[in-house]
Amino acid sequence: MQTFPFFNDGTTNAPRLQLGQSLWAMEKLPMNAAQEWTLQEKIEIIKEAGFQHVECWIKGDEQGKHIAALVRESGLQLVFCHRPMNVSDTLQAVETAADFGAQFVMCQPATAYHSLPEVASIVTAGAEKAAVVKLPYFVETHRNNFTETIPQTLELITAIPNIAITADFSHFVVVGEFYGWAAEGAVEHLRPIIERVGHVHGRISNGEQVQVDVGDGTDLSEGSPAGLFFELWRECFSSWKLRARPGDVMPFTSELGPPRYAITTPDGREFSDRWQQALVLRAIAQRAWNAS
Repeated sequence: MQTFPFFNDGTTNAPRLQLGQSLWAMEKLPMNAAQEWTLQEKIEIIKEAGFQHVECWIKGDEQGKHIAALVRESGLQLVFCHRPMNVSDTLQAVETAADFGAQFVMCQPATAYHSLPEVASIVTAGAEKAAVVKLPYFVETHRNNFTETIPQTLELITAIPNIAITADFSHFVVVGEFYGWAAEGAVEHLRPIIERVGHVHGRISNGEQVQVDVGDGTDLSEGSPAGLFFELWRECFSSWKLRARPGDVMPFTSELGPPRYAITTPDGREFSDRWQQALVLRAIAQRAWNAS
């Protein structure tokens, strides 16, 4: 069975799930409030809610250093995200992530209009550099990146068979207009990708909108948005557990974006509390882990 470069904490502990929250997803919170939470408040709230890592889109500038320092001081782990357009971009990002003490690096690779050889060279260089500084390197499935469709992502996997994936299935589900019916065969279409997933992004699509409210998350019936994502996440966790070694960690990051990701009323007000939904997605992920 092929192995992939997953995240390992260097211990002999049993493989485990690690739950985190995206800092970007904390923008414009609390919902429809006159005053947004400060950066310090956001990190404290994430910590108090029991999350273990914070996913950040930062650079090596003073603002990035400040955010990384706040995360470290809170006791939370830092996840470093970037979107490279060339090899130099990803090499610099990996160096910065290492300097900031990140747990791992997540890459949104270029655009859908870059060629396969271009993207393969970016990802290969980034992963090789990350291996040198002992950081896991995950490639995200995402719209407006090379990995925006299942076929293009499969091409990248063919070019780089040992690639490690951050699975944000909401993008595939809305691009492919999956509704969650068994006859659609979503899991089988995604199987080669699922087998390489070492990090999962928590966002649920209904096949038409990329991000929807799923209430309390208990409706996991066939054809329900939460039901489809429960199945996909469970499959990822099950596949990962087959390959996991002592010390391996499966990170799950709730990532519910602010408007325009979030649906609003015509006056721009949100009607879904993204912070509460982040906690719901975390609970679904934990349930999927337990069932895997």
